[in-house]
Amino acid sequence: MRQFKTKGIILREVYVGESDKILKIFTKSKGKISVSAKGARKHKSPLIAGSQLFSYSDFLIYSGRNYNIIQQVEVIKSFHGIGKDIFKLTYASYFLELLDAVTQEEEANEKLLLLILKTLSILEKTNRNPRLISVIYELRIMSLIGYMPQVTECVNCGSQENINSFDVKMGGIVCDNCRNEDNHPYKLSQTALYTLKYIMHSDLSKLFNFELDEFILRELEEISKSYISYHIEKEFKTLDFIKTISIDL
Repeated sequence: MRQFKTKGIILREVYVGESDKILKIFTKSKGKISVSAKGARKHKSPLIAGSQLFSYSDFLIYSGRNYNIIQQVEVIKSFHGIGKDIFKLTYASYFLELLDAVTQEEEANEKLLLLILKTLSILEKTNRNPRLISVIYELRIMSLIGYMPQVTECVNCGSQENINSFDVKMGGIVCDNCRNEDNHPYKLSQTALYTLKYIMHSDLSKLFNFELDEFILRELEEISKSYISYHIEKEFKTLDFIKTISIDL
């Protein structure tokens, strides 16, 4: 058995027995790992704060042949404010669910960790539209796992003229000459195209520094959700709940 330290954020928790948890953590040094948090559900457990969903912490972990056990944990950021708003909480849960879905065990990707931390921070500390935050997060996370859409020229012929569509199946923008109606491409305004380029290529520190009107936001929502659905092929329970509470509101 060996010991290692790492920083990470809790993606998922499963209750085991009367007081234990199995946690899925996305870490800086090892990517996604599963760990056992013995006694983490006990009221006086030293692991209780650092084993909560959304918690970003320093972990000391013992690693055996087939299992990992948390020995110590120190919370860096709890994102406690997210839990005070059901809308923010549901979106944050979706962000974790998406990160879990697009990553494999023990494949480190620090850019993904920095992205989820930045996204949750913006969601918690600002009044920015969660739908816009979601679109930005979705498109950026896809680019970081190898599915960056082509947004600078026609994905089929390379033209930069007459770009008015986004083709999910082809993987990016298409010119009028290459538009294939059988693929049901989405109409793309020039403002939406500019926004796509910004999301793909801007620095993380400036990624969320803009607003969109409702028309452009809906345009990009259709593209981002369809793009994820096509490439990930997973139904997200939290998205269904978001739709439910959005109707209720």
